[in-house]
Amino acid sequence: MKPSRMLWTWPTTFGPDEIVRCMVDYAFSIETQGGIVLRVENEFIYETASGLTHRLDPAGVPSLLGPALSIARSSVTAGIADDRGTLHLDFADGSAIAVPADEQYEAWTLNGPDGLLLVSTPGGSLARWGLDTE
Repeated sequence: MKPSRMLWTWPTTFGPDEIVRCMVDYAFSIETQGGIVLRVENEFIYETASGLTHRLDPAGVPSLLGPALSIARSSVTAGIADDRGTLHLDFADGSAIAVPADEQYEAWTLNGPDGLLLVSTPGGSLARWGLDTE
């Protein structure tokens, strides 16, 4: 299997990007002060600062997403999306989220300033708009 290649990094040039809103409907979403909105629609892994791992499903019972809500009022300190459609975020409180691609569905979407749109496409790749795609 070919190693994955990083295609996008979270813009933390001016320091951590504060999370101003967490939302739960049929997805788990966050909005940041920097104008980025992430919507996760498939299972994801939330790891606490102490290393406890939770496999969470936004399509399931909403209250079971509770552990991930602890990132509210924290900040994104690092984030990457790779060519396989996987997203990984690190937070200032020491926790992290990993969202793998899905074979059948768009696992996550990310909207941001200047027309930025990233989509983890079915089957495991990353579609990008509003970026310098070289």
